[in-house]
Amino acid sequence: VSTQSTGVFWMTYFNPFLQTAIGMSSKEIGTIVLICQISDAISNPLVGFLIEKIKIPFFGKKKGCHLIGTIVIMVFFPFMWMNCWFCASDTHRTAYYSVISAVMNATTPLMFLPHLAMIGILSKNEKQRLILGGISSFGKMFWGILAYSVMWFLIGTSADAHSEDQDFGSVLAEKLRIASYVVSGIGGFCCITFNVTLWNHTRESCTSPDDLHKDHIEPDPVAAQKINDQFQISSSDDLQSEKAVQKTNITGDLSKIVKSPKFYILGLLYFVCRSELNLYNMYQVFYYEISLSLPKEAVAYLPFIYLSFAGLASIAVKKLVKKFTYSVTFGMAMVSIIVAGIVFIILPSSYGNTVIIPVILVSIGSAVMYTISLSLSTTLITEHQISDVVVWGAFNLIDRIAFGVLFVMVQSFRPCPKSTTCCEACSDFYRQTFGGGVILLAVTGGLLLLASEKCGSAAAQQTEDQVETSGSVHHRESNRGTSMTRSSQECA
Repeated sequence: VSTQSTGVFWMTYFNPFLQTAIGMSSKEIGTIVLICQISDAISNPLVGFLIEKIKIPFFGKKKGCHLIGTIVIMVFFPFMWMNCWFCASDTHRTAYYSVISAVMNATTPLMFLPHLAMIGILSKNEKQRLILGGISSFGKMFWGILAYSVMWFLIGTSADAHSEDQDFGSVLAEKLRIASYVVSGIGGFCCITFNVTLWNHTRESCTSPDDLHKDHIEPDPVAAQKINDQFQISSSDDLQSEKAVQKTNITGDLSKIVKSPKFYILGLLYFVCRSELNLYNMYQVFYYEISLSLPKEAVAYLPFIYLSFAGLASIAVKKLVKKFTYSVTFGMAMVSIIVAGIVFIILPSSYGNTVIIPVILVSIGSAVMYTISLSLSTTLITEHQISDVVVWGAFNLIDRIAFGVLFVMVQSFRPCPKSTTCCEACSDFYRQTFGGGVILLAVTGGLLLLASEKCGSAAAQQTEDQVETSGSVHHRESNRGTSMTRSSQECA
């Protein structure tokens, strides 16, 4: 998950980079983001289909797609933060950044979907799914923390960053170009090393169960089962995927899952939890720089603090759910986000340094909400016994398009749509968007969780009624058969 740090950079710095460094208008930025989200949405189901059908030589299906996505993103990511030296007009410039960002976002599912699919493959019950979901969230946050650490170091050690004469846009653009090389290099190296070393290890150290029958040796049943289990675990990327393709049909799974109301509710819950994270990341730089007038390095160390506490919260989700319930844990996370959002709106710039407290609250709440949404979605997959790629592809399709439209709508309300600098009205706009947006999405997520539980209770009651009805019919048929037997005996 190391290249997920590139996605963190895109979410946090791409919007302020285009506005302050490149000088694009709100409409142009909204168009670029919408194109990126649409390309990502289209690529999700397509990549999901390819992952299940195409086998990459030497690497299998899921790991092979993950490796291809890593290479593409590692190459294209630095170009996102460069000036378009051959663009002759604003249209050409918009097209340049749209294409680069679209390629980046369309390639992301090659890493993201196989990663999520492995959670369902490796886990055997809801407890393990929750643990793996937490590890997944923590891993992404760890590499995001590394990315912000690089930005913090670059801005904090730069003399230009502390100069009042140097504008924020030029400083941000310069440091982002340097950080892009560092982040893409580290992330690409780790992912390629993972794929290559894991491939060699699984084929050199693991023995196939078929090898036990060489030389006509009768193996010990216990030893054979242990080797068989080891082979299945180490080669799960290939064997489990082929097994899933044999058992499931993507079209059949899709037609089956769309009949479940819980599918739509959890899909919306996933979208809301993701949108809360995305909206926060999209506007946090503007809020720190414009609304609170904090030092330039705040755009690096505050996101660093955010992800650090979010990582700790993702680890604690398991214990919280075990001690309480999904609903209570989700409710506590929702309350922390609401409190943080209120503080974001009313906090004066003279007390800007105290923003660390609501940042910690919203980071904990966001991580808990997102981890629970992942766990509930994975439970839906196992309950209906369908392909995990189908569900995640559909959920990401909803998420990408809906958030692209939401971002365009929010951008249309910006008071200074064509200015690289902001006025007092813009400062209030970012306060309301940053604080009010997370509050609205948190409350919506809580309502969707309640609807999901109600839907699950109704389904369970219906199943129980069907079982009771079936039992009553069986009981009547049994009594009827007993009476007929007695009558036959009396006649005899």
